Amino acid sequence: MILRFGTDFTGIAIAFIVMVMALIFHNMVQAWVANRLGDPSPRLAGFLAFDPGRHLDPIGVAFLLLLGFGWPRTVPVNSRNYPRRGRSEAWVWVSGIGAYLVVAFLSTVVAAVFRSLGNMALENAFGLAAVTATLHAVINLFPLLPLDMGRAALAWGNPDLRRFVMQIAQYGVLGFMVFFLVLSMTGVIGGLVSFFFRLFDGLIRLIPGL
Repeated sequence: MILRFGTDFTGIAIAFIVMVMALIFHNMVQAWVANRLGDPSPRLAGFLAFDPGRHLDPIGVAFLLLLGFGWPRTVPVNSRNYPRRGRSEAWVWVSGIGAYLVVAFLSTVVAAVFRSLGNMALENAFGLAAVTATLHAVINLFPLLPLDMGRAALAWGNPDLRRFVMQIAQYGVLGFMVFFLVLSMTGVIGGLVSFFFRLFDGLIRLIPGL
């Protein structure tokens, strides 16, 4: 997991549990949006239910624990069920990014509550969860497979964007890693994470007592 100064192993465990719940929530939100837009496939496959065995990918959970970035199983969709095809399906994938941001914001609020109570250990634990959830949202913003925005781009993107997604996909894991190594070294990912945290901080300042 991504470590913050002062976060102990108990805090890391709490953040890990929050993020496992975030992976499940991510899928349930996508399944709910798909069902609302006319595609019952995720609901019929059991993705609207809180079933960790259905939602969690063991390898994705292992990577979450070891590297701080994981993934759930892919929500099954049927493009033919959407009245507006590409646009509606794209919203299903984008909603997953929104789910991670919701978890990140709520974790930031909880961290702020514990800060106001003087409990640094739990503040750091939920702060770590907020950072990790935000990182998941930011990484999924990029149009690469198998990320959410990559799937959204294939569903509704223009031909040039679709071509870019498929070109990167040809290089497999290597292309994926090189792309994000460049983004990390140039500060793009860090800048986006900081942007969302400034937004969260601005919203929290509106809450009395925090």
